Amino acid sequence: MAPVQARVSVIAGSSLLGAAATVLGLLLLWSLQVDSIWVVLFLVPILIAATVPALARQAARERDRRLFQILLAALTLKLLGSLVRYWVSFGFYGGVVDSALYHDVAVGISERFRSGTFDTGLESLSGTNFVPFFTSLLYTVIGPNIFAGYLIFSWLAFWGLFYAYRAFVIAMPGGNRRSYAYLLFFLPSILYWPSSIGKDAWMLFTLGVAAYGAARIFSGQVLRGAVVATAGLWLAAVVRPHVAGMAGLGLAVAYIFGRTRARPGWQARVMKLLGLAAVVVLAVVLLGQTTAFLKESGLDPEDGVGSVLTETRQRTEQGGSSFGTPQPGISPLAVPSAAVTILFRPFLFEANSIQVLITALESTVLLVLTVRRIRPIGRAVRSFRRLPYVTFVVVYGLLFIVAFSSIGNFGILARERCQLLPFFLVLLAVPGVRGRRPGAPATTTSQPIRRADAGQLVRA
Repeated sequence: MAPVQARVSVIAGSSLLGAAATVLGLLLLWSLQVDSIWVVLFLVPILIAATVPALARQAARERDRRLFQILLAALTLKLLGSLVRYWVSFGFYGGVVDSALYHDVAVGISERFRSGTFDTGLESLSGTNFVPFFTSLLYTVIGPNIFAGYLIFSWLAFWGLFYAYRAFVIAMPGGNRRSYAYLLFFLPSILYWPSSIGKDAWMLFTLGVAAYGAARIFSGQVLRGAVVATAGLWLAAVVRPHVAGMAGLGLAVAYIFGRTRARPGWQARVMKLLGLAAVVVLAVVLLGQTTAFLKESGLDPEDGVGSVLTETRQRTEQGGSSFGTPQPGISPLAVPSAAVTILFRPFLFEANSIQVLITALESTVLLVLTVRRIRPIGRAVRSFRRLPYVTFVVVYGLLFIVAFSSIGNFGILARERCQLLPFFLVLLAVPGVRGRRPGAPATTTSQPIRRADAGQLVRA
């Protein structure tokens, strides 16, 4: 008992130390008004100190010392990815990027905030406008520095990945956690794209939180999970309500048809009904916000899904990374082709630049892994009632494929795909992903988890 209490005390102490380091570090940045690239030397240690306690707790939950090293390496690479993204944006593209516009608007708002004028000058605080507004809040505290903006948005994206990993551990106790961690944290597109001031990092953060809440719901902690999932989906809907709506609908379908881990009794049945009502209402609200968002963007859903996708295709078929004429996946026959485009393109022979080549290499690896693990994926999908998290992933993935099947630009496709990859990778790490010799007993790639350990993971 003593070692457990000692470990709890160490974790609690490290959490307080991390929080104190974060507060003191931000106050130091605010007082010194560190400018230019030097802010990196101050901010990176602060962000790492604030995150390390959570990484240590997760490693302790899984009793895996190696996991802490993996998570710490992933955090370091994610922060470095923001610097690479900055260099490409301003060194290669000359600063003609959305993040530069967000930064300029945020600087003006933060200067007004610091002078006591609390007027953003924005028409609304949702959609694209939310990004400069949120950035201005950061700049009001630490000063207007674009390096700090890039780092903090990349840090938020890492938290989204971390919560997506926690969701996998809770909802898929027999899955290959190590494979999922390597794929989730170290894919080049995830390290690069959601690492700048912009909607991509914010969406990765909020979807990760929503996935964690969904995993809690499926593990039987309906009330706690619903609160977390609602918070994540609401924050996602502030920026991209259509994506939040797809995730909410996936959660509703999985909860309706799936079997959640809950204690038997009338209390469990009551919670099931209350949870069902909550997720259905949430899905309806999010879909309503999606309709309003599309109309504000000049895309009227009343004209039909096909017209919306056609308009999206025309908007994205431009630039050096454009390709052919994508076929919107609005029919069952078109979905497989659209899925291949969304998940596995560009192919190697379609690469016309270094950036597209790197994306093509990653897509090829994912395609090979998918082909090798197609049978375990099929078994997991067929077990949709027993594995509600897989149902959630599949429904969200199908809706995402249909919604984004009209994109005709590899650069936009690779960036938007980051909202899907954390969920698709779940299918590549389902139980039984390795083949076995004929007659050999069935095994999984992860270490066996006793019932006590599984319960500990659910409670964690």
